[in-house]
Amino acid sequence: MSFVNLWRPIDAVAYRLVGRRFLGAQSVEDVLGVGRQLKRQRFRVTYNLLGEHIKDEGTVNMALETTLALISRMNHNNFGNVSCKPTLFGLAISKKLFHESITTVVQLAYKRGIEVEFDAENYEYIPDTFEIFSGFASDPYLKNVVRQAVQVHLKSIKRLMDEYELWDKNLRIVKGSGVYKEKKSVVSQSESLVVERYLEILKKNLQNGRVPFVATVRDRKLAFEAMDLANFMNRLAVVQTLFGPLGTELRDVLIRKGYPVSVYIPFTDSWCRDAWKPYGLRRAQMIRKIIWEEAKRMISLK
Repeated sequence: MSFVNLWRPIDAVAYRLVGRRFLGAQSVEDVLGVGRQLKRQRFRVTYNLLGEHIKDEGTVNMALETTLALISRMNHNNFGNVSCKPTLFGLAISKKLFHESITTVVQLAYKRGIEVEFDAENYEYIPDTFEIFSGFASDPYLKNVVRQAVQVHLKSIKRLMDEYELWDKNLRIVKGSGVYKEKKSVVSQSESLVVERYLEILKKNLQNGRVPFVATVRDRKLAFEAMDLANFMNRLAVVQTLFGPLGTELRDVLIRKGYPVSVYIPFTDSWCRDAWKPYGLRRAQMIRKIIWEEAKRMISLK
């Protein structure tokens, strides 16, 4: 039996036990309540409606309705950013549909004074996502309304950033490793190389006068390296952590030290109650990998 087959039943049980703990809420009203609680603790918030790789326009329209309702119902107590998966908003159907859908979101966000993050995607969707994002970000009225996630583990990420002129745009910098299954030919396997590239992109974005989001689930060393770099350059960066059991300790430490911290809150709605399951499975697999790596480290020390 391969290791993949061995882990499947373990992951299947784990995601039901712990995967749901990464879900912030199952309605717009409830997730705004979670956001309000976090804002009282001095955190910033980013709301993320779960779902991706959607192939029917009806579901895209429901995602659009939920997102517009979310933006419309925000007030000063729960104000936050909105993160959008391009394939939830039509990119898996056509680039045209995604552009139309996200334009509606961006226009309302502009009126309400909030920011829309273009979330990370599989490699095949990245060029179209970057192209559409860059179009918005190059508009002088919208340049501070949109933010793009860049996945540092991609070997071609710097070339793509050059091609779509992203260096001076608002960025959310993520490692990306392990989030999606990609061909080995497109991703870097070296952790040290990924971190080096991460800090390089951060430095250039800071030099261009942007306020980047430094996203990490639990990498304390990377978070503090990033913030030390921003402090050294006398610039501002925001650490973005994940709602759920893995991000709590790190975000609490950072906020006590006075760093700006945003919490990324995944949620579902009545029409997509089960959208948390693939997301929860990925998080359960992440926990399993963390435990496995820690076990190997302890064994090596004996």
